[in-house]
Formats: sequence, structure tokens, C-alpha cells
Amino acid sequence: MGRMVNTVNGPLPAEELGVTLMHEHVLQANWSMRMSYPHWFNYDEFMEYASEDVKRTREIGVRTLVEQTPVCLGRDIHAIREVADRTGIQIIACTGFFYTENQWLFGRSEESLMECMRKDINEGIQDTDIRPGLIKCATDVAGVTPINRVLLNAHARMAKESGLPIATHSYYGNRSGLQQMDVFEQHGLNPEKILIGHCGDTNDLGYLEELLSRGCYIGLDRFGDDEKNPLKNRVDTLMKLCERGWISQLMISHDYVSFVDLGSFEWKNKRGTDPDDAVYNSRYIHRYVLPMLRELGFEEKGIQQLLVENPKNYFLA
Repeated sequence: MGRMVNTVNGPLPAEELGVTLMHEHVLQANWSMRMSYPHWFNYDEFMEYASEDVKRTREIGVRTLVEQTPVCLGRDIHAIREVADRTGIQIIACTGFFYTENQWLFGRSEESLMECMRKDINEGIQDTDIRPGLIKCATDVAGVTPINRVLLNAHARMAKESGLPIATHSYYGNRSGLQQMDVFEQHGLNPEKILIGHCGDTNDLGYLEELLSRGCYIGLDRFGDDEKNPLKNRVDTLMKLCERGWISQLMISHDYVSFVDLGSFEWKNKRGTDPDDAVYNSRYIHRYVLPMLRELGFEEKGIQQLLVENPKNYFLA
């Protein structure tokens, strides 16, 4: 039996991941608001909605979702596992912290953050025996601030200690993926176990190839989010990178979430809708991107490489 990957329903051989979306979310809802205001979020109603949403994704051919919600974005391991149980999809959860400079992060040591992640990895997340399959960290518009450097160092050290792969949220505008790689290389991480996220928001081939030349994977992982980068541009960039020989280091996904309380997305408005009322969901790649790639002459073995082989190899590294 090959290397095992932790899913919310226990260890699974990496060879059995199948078609995998490497950067998705089930739920992002702030715990303080959930606990303080009953109208903010209804778990039971959400579960009906999310289960239907993810079930449709399973039916369209996706076998595995990698759920990249870190602790401070409202990670809820019970919701993630219940969706997996209801739908039959395989879900891999993560440990780790977002870039946001929350009050409790000021003055926090790397060791303190590592202690929390170590508990998730060695004992289980929340009050369960579910263990993460990867580590998630982030850098955004502010770049590598003093707090963000502590976060990156802690996550890199934990990846080194645990052997888990690491995935990131990055921002192309300040080329923060390169700064993340600087930290990861300083800690001696295997680049084949690193996925730099949100690289599909840019069409700057120079930046993307600079990242790829360092041996990591990059996430073209917001297909469907046309506001950040239109579909045609995303596909053109994907095709050019493949033509230049980088296909084995690319991950395609959506960064979609069944419900997020960010900004104007309130549960009272979301709960009455159908999961397909919006075009952007975790079926977008199968419905729109793959047909477009096929029309452009992209071979089936290339689609297999992007959706099956690359995720498998990332977890096998």
C-alpha cells in the first residue's frame, strides 16, 4: 500500500484520491458571530444546502475536495465531516492560520502556534480524531509583516516536523509567493510538497515561471471568479504554461465555498437560493473549463495530469 493521506473519514491511499480539487472550502463563518447572534448562521439549514451543493460536485465526477479553511477563517471540522458523510465525497482538511493580524497574534511566538498545530496533527482537530492532510498558511496585500513572518516560520517548521505538505494563500500583486518560497527554502522544505495558491489571478508569466522554476506547485485555483481574472485569460495562461512544459506543477481548482460570511454574503439571503443559482461553484471547471480546453485541442491525458496525477503526486512527495 502506498502513502496514506488523512481525510476526515480516516487515512486513504493517495492512489485513491481520483479527480481532486486542491483548493476548496465547505464553510467559512466567524465563530464569534455564530455564537453571539442566532440569525448569523443556521447549522442545520446550512447542512442541507452544503450537502446538496457538494453532492452535485460528486455527481459531476469529482472524487476528492481539499478543504483549505484555516483555523481563524472559521474552520468547522464537524461541518466538513458531515458533508463528507452525507455526500460520499472524500474531503481532506487542514491545520494552520490565516494572514489576518488578529489581536491574539500580537507577540505570539512560533512555538505557541506550533503547539496548536501539533495538537491537530498528533491528536485530532477540535474534539475529534480527524487529522489534517496538509498545512495552510497565508500572505496577502500587506506582504510579509513581522507577524506574517512569525506565521510563515511556524508553519514551515511544522511542515518540516510533521512531513505534511504545505499550501498557501498568496497575492500576486506583491509577488508574495516568492517571499513564501524564500521562507520555505530557508527551512529546507521539499518544493514538491509546496503549493503556492491563487496564482491564477495573474497572467504575468514571468512571475509564474519564476515560482515554478523553484520546483513548487502553483494553484490556478479561482476558476469561475471572473472579477479577479476572466475565464479566457485564465485558460490562455494555463495553456501557455502547459506549452512551456510546466503542466506537472499546476493545480486547477475554484477556491469556492458553499457559504462564507465575508462582506455581504449573509446566511438569511443565501439559504433560500439553489446551489446552482450562481455560475461560480465547484462544478465550474467541469462545466466550462474542460470543454473550452478540449475545443482548444487540450488532450485528455493533460486533463488527467491536472486533476488526478498532480494532486496525487503532491501528497506522495
